[in-house]
Amino acid sequence: MSLPKIGSMLLLSVAFLQYASAQAGIDPGFDPAPVEVPSVLKTEPRPVTSMDLLTLRDIRGLQISPDGKHVAFVLIQAVYETNHYRSGIFVISTEKGSKPVSLGTVGPGRWNEGNEWLPENPVWSLDSRHIYHTMKSGGSWQVWRWDHEGGPPVQLTHTQHDVQSAYLSLDGAKLILTLEAPSGVDRKKLSEQGILYDGSFDATGQSIIDRLATISGAESETWIQDLASGSSHKATTDEQRELAVSGDATMAPNGELSGQVFTKNEIEEQKIYSYTLSPDRKKVAYWRIEDDASKSQFRTYPLLVKLTSGGAPVTLATWPYYPGEYWWSPDSKQVYFTEGNGNNPDDPHTTRIMAAAATGGEPRPVLDSSDALSDYSTDKSRRLLACMRENNTTPAEIALADLLTGRVRTLVNVNPELQNLQISPARRIDALDKREQRFWGHLVLPLGYEPGKRYPLIITTYVDGAAFLRGGVGDEYPIQIFAANSFAVLNFHAIGLDRNPTSGNFDSTLLQWQAPTEALAAAIAKLADEGIIDRSKVGITGLSFGAAMVHYGISHSNLFRAAVASGPAWDPILYYIARDSLRQAWTSELNLGPPMGDSSTNWQKMSAALNAGRVNTPLLINAADSEYTACMQLVVTLHDLKKPVEMFIYPDERHEKNQPKHRYSIYEHNVDWFNFWLRDKEDPNPAKAEQYKRWRELRKLQEHNPSNAGTN
Repeated sequence: MSLPKIGSMLLLSVAFLQYASAQAGIDPGFDPAPVEVPSVLKTEPRPVTSMDLLTLRDIRGLQISPDGKHVAFVLIQAVYETNHYRSGIFVISTEKGSKPVSLGTVGPGRWNEGNEWLPENPVWSLDSRHIYHTMKSGGSWQVWRWDHEGGPPVQLTHTQHDVQSAYLSLDGAKLILTLEAPSGVDRKKLSEQGILYDGSFDATGQSIIDRLATISGAESETWIQDLASGSSHKATTDEQRELAVSGDATMAPNGELSGQVFTKNEIEEQKIYSYTLSPDRKKVAYWRIEDDASKSQFRTYPLLVKLTSGGAPVTLATWPYYPGEYWWSPDSKQVYFTEGNGNNPDDPHTTRIMAAAATGGEPRPVLDSSDALSDYSTDKSRRLLACMRENNTTPAEIALADLLTGRVRTLVNVNPELQNLQISPARRIDALDKREQRFWGHLVLPLGYEPGKRYPLIITTYVDGAAFLRGGVGDEYPIQIFAANSFAVLNFHAIGLDRNPTSGNFDSTLLQWQAPTEALAAAIAKLADEGIIDRSKVGITGLSFGAAMVHYGISHSNLFRAAVASGPAWDPILYYIARDSLRQAWTSELNLGPPMGDSSTNWQKMSAALNAGRVNTPLLINAADSEYTACMQLVVTLHDLKKPVEMFIYPDERHEKNQPKHRYSIYEHNVDWFNFWLRDKEDPNPAKAEQYKRWRELRKLQEHNPSNAGTN
């Protein structure tokens, strides 16, 4: 029942994701050896290394069995030596003291357009004996079945096209399959005859044919697999309509199959994004986007319930930052949901699960936790929840929550090696922009922190909460390794509340960059006043919207002495290489318009390249080869102005870098960059001699150009 946290990023950061979404890339290799979770003895803790962070095991799906006796979960792990990934599927009993049982590998990853390994929850049979999950074997993605007690898996489906997802029918007798639509691109024909530019794709550093090949040739198809007979068939329109109201999972509304839950007009006009039917099928809970600027300057996400037979909806809650998770009680009388609580610095409960009557009224709390809980899975009784639990110093674990008692306990620590590493604790820092909107972050002090000594500060962006402080968004900025290198680190929540666009008012749009920059200035001043940091030695980092924060910050303030960005800059070149749909969205949603005529002043207000003369900050850009062209206007302009800038381009990568060797290299490169510029320190490793030779030349530019001497 995990939902997409689209939240406050909106088009500002989503635009970057969309920009990258049509790009092709080569997925990293697959290591068939299953992931293992070893037993690790306690030793004297040592500082964290880049390899420690790179090889952390990550959870990519979990599900509790209907009888509540077992939890199945999927792990992945990077393998540096081969530049591959491993996977593993496990089962653990919910009895105290149980150990996880490996069922073997679950195959290679399914990477999304942004280069993230797509999570997929295992699916349990109704009798809690078998587990279903897709796996790629023999060249195609099919559904396989595992026995929870072990043994080799059995392939269940043999469809012509890849199975994208699968869930169980309400009676447990069928699997409902979504088949991926094949690409309609004739590569040979395009390579021989050329390609007509029609505005439907972006211009990037990768092959045009590769990009076009990622575009599906048709809509995905729904199929039905009978588990008893093994037969399958394409679902009819009537069957699809029935399935839309017969499942027990959170569903995305389908406008083409509307009519039994929502009308097509309701879905489009109210911007309904997901729903789930009550067990008695008489009510539906759903969330939508409220973005009417005449009602509020900020976007919200109300959670509602209405009768499937019609009538007015009842609002149960309103999420301020991003939609949460929600599910029904077994008697269909209550809805459980997570409360959005990140804006209250005085509440120690990071996670709160509430229950509200389906008819409305005051919700009541049923579970509080100072840890971050997410990705909930309920048993048949709806009392037990399997979930992921983490905090600022502990990566995600498999946990079990009891809604009757309100207790949460760890089932599996999937990274037992972490107990032998020195992890710096974090404390929350709050700051206001000039309009008194709240922003926040978590401050990690350097290892061996000495009160009264001022340290250089590195800011990582753009999302912060109670989750493990690993590498910021995109996992490129190793927070704990920075701390081990005598840096203070502020992981900053830069997105704030969504502002509803006001037509023709670009200054309101600009606040998405300006407001968090103002709050960062306030946070830096606060930490300097506390005697923790040297405010003349502050660095900033970011990917996606975080990169936009970096570029805006270094060109519109003198706060930063060094910077690293991973992602396109909001410069006029972006407008010309983007596809038509993005240009239209930027005009209508962001009031941006083309970088010419009346709207040219809008670009002047935000573009780093158009304000490059004001940039006094050495800038390192780690760019995917699918995105580096969007950085070229800034890089060339800074170079021509003799400003210190360096860009690394990583081949066969999309929005986020996923190849283990690239990830490791970026970790190390970023640490070296900040050590050089903020601590005047060089790594004596002879293999890095050429790197420091280049950087010393950049320093000469900094010293010989009077405009490059700025600090805050």
